[in-house]
Amino acid sequence: MFKQYLKQALNMLRENRLISLISILGTALSIAMIMVVCLVFQIQSASFSPETNRNRMLYIEDGTQVECSANRRYNGFMSQEAVRECFYTLKKPEAVSAWFSFPAPLSLPGKRMYNSYDIMYSDPAFWKIYDFRFLEGKPFTDADFTSAIPRVVVSESVARTLYGSTDVVGKPIILEQMPCTICGVVKDVSRAADTSFGDVWAPYTLNQMMLGLTQMEGMGGAFKITLLAHDKGDFDAIRREIEQQRDRYNTAKQDCKISFLENPITRFDKAMGSSGWRKIALKDYLLETGGLLLLLLLVPALNLTGVTQSAVQKRRSEMGLRKAFGATRGILFSQLLCENGLITLLGGVIGLVLSLLLLPVCKDFLLKDAETVLHTDMLFQPGIFLVALLFCLLLNLLSVGIPALRISQQPITRALKGDE
Repeated sequence: MFKQYLKQALNMLRENRLISLISILGTALSIAMIMVVCLVFQIQSASFSPETNRNRMLYIEDGTQVECSANRRYNGFMSQEAVRECFYTLKKPEAVSAWFSFPAPLSLPGKRMYNSYDIMYSDPAFWKIYDFRFLEGKPFTDADFTSAIPRVVVSESVARTLYGSTDVVGKPIILEQMPCTICGVVKDVSRAADTSFGDVWAPYTLNQMMLGLTQMEGMGGAFKITLLAHDKGDFDAIRREIEQQRDRYNTAKQDCKISFLENPITRFDKAMGSSGWRKIALKDYLLETGGLLLLLLLVPALNLTGVTQSAVQKRRSEMGLRKAFGATRGILFSQLLCENGLITLLGGVIGLVLSLLLLPVCKDFLLKDAETVLHTDMLFQPGIFLVALLFCLLLNLLSVGIPALRISQQPITRALKGDE
């Protein structure tokens, strides 16, 4: 029976090519729009290498505030002292990493270069939190970090640019004006991994200039924090422990007090646009963006519904004739739903392909960084496609099912005349 329905559905697509094309493209557009919106949010929130543990991560990037007497206030990041006293002493998290980054030139011994690269200065815990794919070598060690030994990790593209291959472990490079040795090579990281991205990863103990840039009784500085919890259920306990360590740290200061405002925030918070200065609640995010999103999703869907209902209404005479030859209500209803399902499936496949083509083209304004490289593990999420397909299938079922049910229940004489 299903095979027969499928043949009939294919014949109807050929006979009503314009309506079928409009229906398929309408479904494809709806699914593509859903997929693009979901993929953008997913890139900002879902886990992928090297940030494979995003669901267990907490962040303190901006939102560090130091207040002193005489209305003096510092807003920015924290110092190495604040990192040591407030975060390295934490017991609840699995790992705590402090880091900062900025662009700097790289050169080879005896060969001056002027290209700027993103340098990530971090600590050994950074490699416990983030899951980098090492092609050669290994990360710098605790001993390298403590003794400020200039060993650095470089990305695959940097290794190939400087030396023409990834077999560069043990070879020298010049970071700014400091001779360093390459200890590892990792697979290139997308800019979508915003707290781990870099071209070069070095111990922050190498950068004494940044370590010395402190303000407000040594509380303000350049550092950001990433925390890895054993389980996301530990988030509240970690926040309470941070408050305790902050209060203890503040009691040792004479005039200034540090606070972290809305920090730490989760990856889901960041995806909704939250920061250390302002945390956006889920209901506020849905209210701000839900109306526009709903409009974008429903406009093509409603247009599709009108076309589908019109096509079904034109088939009243056909349905009446089939009823006259003994077709039951269930058979008529099932056939129409089968035809609609085929249209939805075809439109869904086209919509999926269209969304994967649109996202790279539109990423300049959809993503924060236009240079973000999109990898397969960011984009291929079958669950989102299935949800989008079910959404369109539901709309199409409603647009077909209601008039199909009414036609199947209509007396044969009225159906043959095409009466409403």
